[in-house]
Amino acid sequence: MRKLNFLCIVLFLLAVSCSKENILDVYDDDGVIISKESLWKSSLHASNNFNSFAFFDNAIIYKSNILVPATDEHGKQLVIFLNKSNGAIIWQWNDIFANTLANYNISGFCIIGNLLTWQIGARSYCINLESGSTMWKIFREKNLSYEIDSYKNNFLIYGPIIGESGYEEYIAFKGNIQTGELTEFLRSNLSGEFVAPTSEIGTIGGISYINEIQEGDLLLVTYSEPLPEWKNKMMFGLYDVEQSIWIYEREQLVEPHWNAGVQHTPIVFNERIYAAAGNTIVCHEVMTGNQKWRRDFPNDFLFSGFIIEDGMLIALCEDGKLYRLNPETGGVVWTGEGAGTSSRMSYMNGVVYFVGGSTGKLHAVDAYTGETVWRLDAELIEGSNAEFRTNAVYVIPGEGNEKGKVVALTHMHAYCFEAYR
Repeated sequence: MRKLNFLCIVLFLLAVSCSKENILDVYDDDGVIISKESLWKSSLHASNNFNSFAFFDNAIIYKSNILVPATDEHGKQLVIFLNKSNGAIIWQWNDIFANTLANYNISGFCIIGNLLTWQIGARSYCINLESGSTMWKIFREKNLSYEIDSYKNNFLIYGPIIGESGYEEYIAFKGNIQTGELTEFLRSNLSGEFVAPTSEIGTIGGISYINEIQEGDLLLVTYSEPLPEWKNKMMFGLYDVEQSIWIYEREQLVEPHWNAGVQHTPIVFNERIYAAAGNTIVCHEVMTGNQKWRRDFPNDFLFSGFIIEDGMLIALCEDGKLYRLNPETGGVVWTGEGAGTSSRMSYMNGVVYFVGGSTGKLHAVDAYTGETVWRLDAELIEGSNAEFRTNAVYVIPGEGNEKGKVVALTHMHAYCFEAYR
C-alpha cells in the first residue's frame, strides 16, 4: 500500500510539472489567457521609479537581443540592449545632442549589418549594435522625415529642397551607412499645379526596393500632391535605377481626399503592391500599376497598419477590429477582435501580437482562425494601474524545439513571455 501511495505521489508531481503552463495561466470565462508567468522581467528605470521615457514604433532586434527605451538612475532617457535569455543589460547608450525625450523616439529606422540609424528632425544617429558605441551623429541643416528605407548597403531618407518652381518639395536622399553623408537620389514627377498653404508642392512618402523581381534594379515609389480644400492626391510609380527612367508613374492609388495619404510604406508580395491609403486597402500589379482590387473599411489604419505573413494579409483597423484578407482577391477571411490606437503588429508561428491602445493589454490572435488567445492584463501581472504600452512588441523565434519569446513593455518593466506556439 505504501509503495502504491508513493507511486501515486510521484505521478501526481510529474503531472503538475508537465502541466505547469496550464496551472500558472489564468483564463477568463471565454477561455482567453489573461495572465501568464513571465520568463523574465527587466526594469526599465534604474531608479526603480517611473519616469517618462521614449517610444519605439517598431521592434529593434539584433541577433535575437532587443533594444528598448529606458531611463537612468537620474531619470534621464537612454536606450538599453537586453539579452533575450534573461533580460540582462548588454550595453546602454545616451550619446545624443540634447537630453530631450524626442531624441530617443524611434519611429523609422534602418539596420544594415550591425549598424542602426534613425532620424529625429534635423538630428541623425547611427550606433553599432555589437558594442553600443556611436558610429556617427550629425546635426543637419534641415529637418528630415523619420521614415527610413534600406537600399542595398545604403539608407534612403526624405527631405525638402526648393525645386525649379521656387516651392518646396520632398525628395529622396541616399545615405552612406558608414559616414551618414547624403546625396540626392530621386525626385518624383510633380505637376506643381497647386501649392499647399505650407508652400509645398508635394512629397515622397516611401520607397520600397523590389528585390523579388529579377528584371532590373526597381524601386516602388509612393508620392503625393496637394489639391484645393486640403485634399491630397496619392500616387505611385515604378522606377528603374539602372536606366534612370520611370517604367510608369503618377498611377493613382485612391481618389483624392483629405485622408488619402499612404500611412505606411507599401508591401510588395508575389509581384503585387499592397497599400493602406486612408480608409482603403488597395492591391496593384507591380509591373503595370493596374489595380487588382480595393476594399474600403469604416476607419483607417494609421497606427497599426497591416502585415503580410505566410500568405495572409492581416490588418488592424481603427474601428477596433482585426481583419484577415485574401491577398489574391481582397476577400475577408475572418473578422476578429482588435483595439484602437494600437501598437504595430508582430507575427510569429501563425500568431499576431499587439498591444491595444484602448485596452492597455497584450493581445495575441490566432492568424488562421481569428480567435483571440491572449488578452494579458498588466494589472494581474504587475499590480494596480499597470498597463502595457503601445511600444513595439518583440517576437524572437525559439531554438530547436523551444517555443519563441514575446517581449512587451509596461511603464515599469520589460516582460518576456513564452510564445503561444
